Formats: sequence, structure tokens, C-alpha cells
Amino acid sequence: MGDIKPDRSAVPDAEIVQLVLGGEIDAFDELVRRTRRPAYRLARRITRNHEDADDVVQESYVKAYRALGRFEAGRAFGPWFYTIVARSALSHVRNRARRATVPIDEPGPDGTTLADKLADETLDVAGRQRLMDVERALGNLSEEHRGILALRVDADLSYSDIAGVLDLPVGTVMSRLARAREALLEEVEKLRAARFRR
Repeated sequence: MGDIKPDRSAVPDAEIVQLVLGGEIDAFDELVRRTRRPAYRLARRITRNHEDADDVVQESYVKAYRALGRFEAGRAFGPWFYTIVARSALSHVRNRARRATVPIDEPGPDGTTLADKLADETLDVAGRQRLMDVERALGNLSEEHRGILALRVDADLSYSDIAGVLDLPVGTVMSRLARAREALLEEVEKLRAARFRR
């Protein structure tokens, strides 16, 4: 007869961290369960590659486990862990020689392809075109712009958390985010203008 694992779904992150530090290693599984999907989405958005995102997330869990002793009591595990994921993903992208793009038929974090999303009958033609424009525009952004947008939008990190990830002042984060948004809008407008010239 196997061991029945306790239900820790309602236990605060800080308490679970204390359980892990106290020797209940299997309690770490609950932290993984809570953060797995958002961590993958963040890594995927930054690396633009499924396999790289998987590698980054696995590596990040190992790093987080080893660094649990430095985890601040009372803090939520998620933002702390997403900082590790973001730094690992950004480092991975910097070390990668080629710039990746996302093909229309490659499955995304939710298992659907961009083509699947575009085929969704609930999207009107203009909505499908906007979605395509934004995805293409994101692919045309610099790694810096793509990364900071992913931290804000995909990981839903606060300005101060992003500042911690990137080791920058909050004001610099705010200005870089503003520039990244402007760059995204410019790319979308370029795509639209090119389409209307045809």
C-alpha cells in the first residue's frame, strides 16, 4: 500500500518552504504544481522554443531547490521563482547563437498552435489578423524588449520584481517597458502598413 500524500493546496508558500527545509522534500512538489504552467509560459515567451523552455524550467527548479535557504519568509514563492526562471531564460537566450522564431504550426504553452487559434470560429477576421500581427511583431522585437514584456505580461511581475530580476532601478524598468511597448506597436503598424500596400 502506497503512502498517501497530504493535501497541501491551501498551505501558504512560506509554510511549504519551511516543510521542505525541515526535511519533507516531497512538499516541494506542491510548489512545482503551483508554478509549473506560469513558469513554462514565461520561459517559452523568452526563449521562443519549447525544448529550451522545458530545459530552463527544469534548471530553474533545481536552482530554486538549492537556494531555498535564502528564500525570504513571508514572501510568495511564485514571484521569487519566476525571477529565477526569467534570469535563466535570459541567460539561455544570450548564450544561444541563433535567433529563434515561432512557426505557425508549433504548439504553444497551452498545447495549441497559432494556426489552431486562428482557426477558432469565435475570432472575427480582424481579430485573427490582430493576433497574427502581434505574434509576428513580438518575433521581430529585440531579446531585451521581448524579455521585459514577458516578465510583465506573462509572468505578471510587478515593476519592483522585474527590477530585481534584471538588477535595474524601478525607473529604468518602467522606461524600458514603455520603449518595449512602443517598439511592439511600431512593429504591428509596420505589418499593417505592409499588408495595405499590397
